[in-house]
Amino acid sequence: MFTLLLLGSMSMAFGQKTGYQIDFNIEGCQAGKVVLAYYYGDKQYIKDSTRVDDKGRFVFKGEKALDQGIYIVVMPPDNKYFEVIIDEDQHFSVNSVFATPIKSMKVTGNEENVRFYSYLKFLNDQKTKSEPVSKQMEELQKADSVGYRESPEFKKLQKQMTAIDEEVKDYKNKFITDYPKALLTKVFLASKDPEVPEAPKNEDGSIDSTFAWRYFKDHYWDLVDFSDDRIIRTPVYHSKLERFMSKTIYQVPDSIIKEATLLIEKTKESKELFKYTVFWITSHFETSKQMGMDAVFVHMAKNYYMTGQAFWADSSTVAKIGERAQKLDYSLIGKVAPNLIMNDTAGKIQILHAIPKDYTIAYFWDPDCGHCKKVTPKVKEFYDAFKDELSVEVYGVNTNSKEREDWLKYIIDNKLDWINVEDPEQKTAYKYLYDIYSTPVIYLLDKDKKIIAKRIGAEDLENFIRHHKKKSS
Repeated sequence: MFTLLLLGSMSMAFGQKTGYQIDFNIEGCQAGKVVLAYYYGDKQYIKDSTRVDDKGRFVFKGEKALDQGIYIVVMPPDNKYFEVIIDEDQHFSVNSVFATPIKSMKVTGNEENVRFYSYLKFLNDQKTKSEPVSKQMEELQKADSVGYRESPEFKKLQKQMTAIDEEVKDYKNKFITDYPKALLTKVFLASKDPEVPEAPKNEDGSIDSTFAWRYFKDHYWDLVDFSDDRIIRTPVYHSKLERFMSKTIYQVPDSIIKEATLLIEKTKESKELFKYTVFWITSHFETSKQMGMDAVFVHMAKNYYMTGQAFWADSSTVAKIGERAQKLDYSLIGKVAPNLIMNDTAGKIQILHAIPKDYTIAYFWDPDCGHCKKVTPKVKEFYDAFKDELSVEVYGVNTNSKEREDWLKYIIDNKLDWINVEDPEQKTAYKYLYDIYSTPVIYLLDKDKKIIAKRIGAEDLENFIRHHKKKSS
């Protein structure tokens, strides 16, 4: 009896397929190299490659199973491609025609792809139905660009288009109900926007104008399965993440940090989603051109990289990110600017924090810098026009200690009658504290020497100061 049981279990083990093998027969595909790639965030990466024979046949196979997700088959000679779903069953065959890969697709041995291509064919049919309707709507618009929407013909066409859209929605909803664990279901759900209900009325009968936005934001991620790694290997997650972080939430550091923290907490159910989300947010805001967003980068570095949670980053990468964050941390908007104590042209000590004006411009410049020669006159023009009205002083730091005579000559020739200082021995470490890697650089400080703007143009100084005065009054 024991021998029979052992033989039975051995036969099951030998019969179980491991790794992956996908056989393709694409009629009309030319001989050459064919590539199997996968989505990851906003990019595609090559996973495997092989050769197509002269009959359009090729095989992708390997001993280790593929990570599940949506993959792309790219064919010669013009990189025409189609998608396949890689799920648990990774041994199947695909037959199609090069000229019409979706319409002609037949999959054997993988029900997920059978359903996937049924859906794509259905979408093609809906597109065929909608195209003439859409064309007629455009023609009506051209004929009467003002009143076309009120015409009976347009309203009839609009109903037809709505009916087509409803058929697609019904198809997806039925698929979601019938196959709740399918990858395509997870894609459908993640692609959905929250349906915003009618805003409730306040006691006085008014309606909160922010209700729709707040509801949309708070329920944006409701239908994403954060426990499913597969969603990162589809085109859906990145676009949803980018839209949320860049367009859905308020673009101010505090709001972004709050929402990023809440989102990352959700992604901890999946190592891949956690990894990608932390990486993308960190990278995106490190390179943001919007002023003040370096605060988001500093938060991400301190809370995820420097705490050991970024398991994908080696020690060298973590050290570099940590060093960059520490450097930026000194000069974040809202923080008190690092104090600078330097000598002026007469050797007299000038202390940045001792300047009694309502606003101070910390201006880092080099008299031999071409761009500085364009910006410095603009700073001078602003200073002369508004130093008394807006209570402004300039603390001008010479960053080129080797050309002191040029600096002194430029000051005299251009009548720079603000505070001109230098630190040739770098005792104040101002380049580190203010992240000065090129010139010119303008920081705007308030009366308490808090940074209210940085790396702005001279032409923006008046607007920033007036806006700050209005906000502070």
